[in-house]
Amino acid sequence: MFDELQALCTSPGYIHALARIGVRDNMISYAGAMTPEVMSASYSRERTIRTEYTTLIGLMLKGAIDFAQPSSEDLERMIARSYELLQELHDALGRPMWQAIADGFRRRQAGEQVDEASIFTGGTVLREPIFYGAESAYSFQYAELALRKYGADDGWLRAHRGFGIQDAHDVVVAAKDLCSRKLAETLPGPAKRSSHDWSPLPGYTFSAEEAAAAAGVGTEVAAAVLDAFTAPTPPCNEGFATLGDFNLASAQPLIATRDGGYVSLQAYGLLEALYDSPFYWMVADRAYRATASAHRGAFTEQFAAERLASVFGAGNVHRGVTVLRGSRTVTDIDVLVTFADRAVVLQCKSKRLTLEARRGNDLQLRDDFKKSVEDAYEQALVSADALREAGLRFELADGTELRIATPRMIYPVCVVADHYPALTVQARQFLKPRIDEVIRPPLPTDVFMVDVLAEMLDTPLRFLSFLDRRVGMADRVTMTNEYAVLGYHLSNNLWLDSGYSLGMIDDSCAIDLDTAMTVRREGLVGRRTPAGFLDRFGTTLTGRILRNIEQSDDPSLIELGMMLLTLSGDTLTDLDAGLAQMAARTRADGLRHDFTLIFDGTSAGLTVHCNPAPNREALDALRRHCERRKYMQRAKQWHGLLIRQDDGMPKAGMELRGKWTFDAALDADARAYAEKAHANPGRKRLAGAPARKVGRNEPCPCGSGLKYKKCCLP
Repeated sequence: MFDELQALCTSPGYIHALARIGVRDNMISYAGAMTPEVMSASYSRERTIRTEYTTLIGLMLKGAIDFAQPSSEDLERMIARSYELLQELHDALGRPMWQAIADGFRRRQAGEQVDEASIFTGGTVLREPIFYGAESAYSFQYAELALRKYGADDGWLRAHRGFGIQDAHDVVVAAKDLCSRKLAETLPGPAKRSSHDWSPLPGYTFSAEEAAAAAGVGTEVAAAVLDAFTAPTPPCNEGFATLGDFNLASAQPLIATRDGGYVSLQAYGLLEALYDSPFYWMVADRAYRATASAHRGAFTEQFAAERLASVFGAGNVHRGVTVLRGSRTVTDIDVLVTFADRAVVLQCKSKRLTLEARRGNDLQLRDDFKKSVEDAYEQALVSADALREAGLRFELADGTELRIATPRMIYPVCVVADHYPALTVQARQFLKPRIDEVIRPPLPTDVFMVDVLAEMLDTPLRFLSFLDRRVGMADRVTMTNEYAVLGYHLSNNLWLDSGYSLGMIDDSCAIDLDTAMTVRREGLVGRRTPAGFLDRFGTTLTGRILRNIEQSDDPSLIELGMMLLTLSGDTLTDLDAGLAQMAARTRADGLRHDFTLIFDGTSAGLTVHCNPAPNREALDALRRHCERRKYMQRAKQWHGLLIRQDDGMPKAGMELRGKWTFDAALDADARAYAEKAHANPGRKRLAGAPARKVGRNEPCPCGSGLKYKKCCLP
């Protein structure tokens, strides 16, 4: 199949077929605002994906390129045959996975014990998600982050390549924009576009002079940049014999024309090369290799730290933390986030997936994963243990001692510097988490995802809430694209009911996120925030409380906020109504009013007080009430919230934690309370048993406005 595809790609005039395929599969045409409906066109299963298209370019480079336009019949035949062979190739790569699944099913039917995870650990099985998995970076991220990645190497680039990284960025972005504009000008109308007697190749072609003018640099500088990303005169790329081999089209995606111009068939590939290729130029220089590698590692840590500082504040994000036991170093933490009673431990690696692993070599695949993710996770675990151990010291790079309270929850995050194909899939198969009540499951990710998380979840509460749910559902939710999980969360609130053992999130769930990120970073007209979860609270009292909590580092309020963000729409409506009515009643009669909300599906609840008494007295009353309700419900966790009577906003919060155990005093108190509540279900009634039989869905007799099952039902 690969040989037949190569023969097709080296046919005379095939570059025109590639240009037509590029217009069909790599472009989105729209007028007005960028919307999810427009973006959804890029998720059509009939389109070629980036790796497939790069494969076609790479195979075309293996023969001399004939720029003469073929006949309409030949062009139509080449395009149709390209799609047929690509589909056959996909089927062939996917066959080992389906065979492994079928074999596992037969063995299970025969009564054998089958480790389902082991079905997907073979290299031949993982070749399919590695090649066809979603990209981990947006094209504009490659352009933006290349400036940061190679900023410290600018001197080497100017001395050895004749341009700086800013020059390279400006020229590459200008080339992308040039082709976009030219294609828009040269494309015929939809009716003629469906015919095969035209070619969009001129729209993909430009000169160094045009790029220089658009980028605002000299022609010599522009030519130096473009030449660095241009493949040698074909035939070349001889080493590209299988899908796992190095493909020159990934590193040098531009094609030179006979008259000195350039063809850029894939803007994404050119931007990716801007991010990836300069590193390999530099490590080829033995004298500079160590410096380039050091700069690469420093970039990953610095960028992650800066993006997280935009969420948690610079004072809560620490880079390069050394953990000491006496004078001996225990470990180093690349980036440490401390906020309220939570800690996020980031360990960064720059190891990539090797070509041998992409070919399906089991041992190399596991070795790559170990060096890039497992080692980072092991270091994160050592760091997490250190955060819990008394007597250790934490020092910053300048020797300043960092005082850290023992965290209640620690989130290990493993960050890689580059696109790591099928990282989510491989982590699910190879990574064996060690978790307890404090250390949460790990999140393997990359710098691009850290960037997106910081962009879309820009408060500590939102960020920690998603992180906690994402890692908590790692064994119950499957996906191939990390952006799909975040996209689903932003639109629908990431949650899987306890009645379901497994959920699958499709790549298309990322469409709204893709749209919002493109609008933000490309300066387009459109929604900057996906409709759904982030704006679901609106101007409600609950929404105002959440926005107030988002600015707080009070651990009890942060935990309450995280719980509120998991609530269903009906429960939020009930809570909002209860808050409003309770504050109004206190304003009217000057007395204390309260209600209790029991969260469905969790061993937790919330008691809210509106109390005009002095704060100390009001907090004591709230604590006693929370202790009683937690004991009565046999709950592991209980929240208390004291709100103001004038606007229903929080004055203070508290949280009680711990497994339920019998307590004679509390038991007697609860019984007495229940009896009193039965006898006097009046205005000061706390959340106890009703004086008469009340239906679960009836209004609660305490007057909160909530249903009885959501309020005072014991």
